[in-house]
Amino acid sequence: MSCAVCSPPRRGSNLSRRGFTVLAALGPLCIHALANAAKGDPRLERLFQTFIAPCCWRENLLVHQSPLADELRAGIRADVEKGKSDEEIKAALVRRYSTRILSLPEGSKGVWLQWTPWAIAAAGLAAVAGILHRAKKHPATPIPTGPLPDLPDDDETLSRRPS
Repeated sequence: MSCAVCSPPRRGSNLSRRGFTVLAALGPLCIHALANAAKGDPRLERLFQTFIAPCCWRENLLVHQSPLADELRAGIRADVEKGKSDEEIKAALVRRYSTRILSLPEGSKGVWLQWTPWAIAAAGLAAVAGILHRAKKHPATPIPTGPLPDLPDDDETLSRRPS
């Protein structure tokens, strides 16, 4: 399934400058409309952020605009009104779409995503500290000061060279 909203434009379609200008001018209004997908309900907002739109798998349901995302939001709203818990709603969507629908993976995948950047940053800092320690332990040889030593002329050096 592909999403008409997120898919790249087809070959031959061209967005004119005027159309782009209109979209840029209306952008702030659209952002305000997207932010109100949960209509101020913190529980719905949290639930919509929990799930990825299954039409293109790019954005969560809180911000994504497509017919399938609208359907899922309506279904979640209906489940909330029926009194279902967040876990029941989550389990039903995971049964239907697999764990791929979750915006943050559960279990070991989530742990890897959470700690990998910190581990990489720590390794980078350790490498920089090691390089600085090594540079401090073995300083560069100082540049000699004073008069330069006398060097032989080029003619004498060339004449001594074996042929």
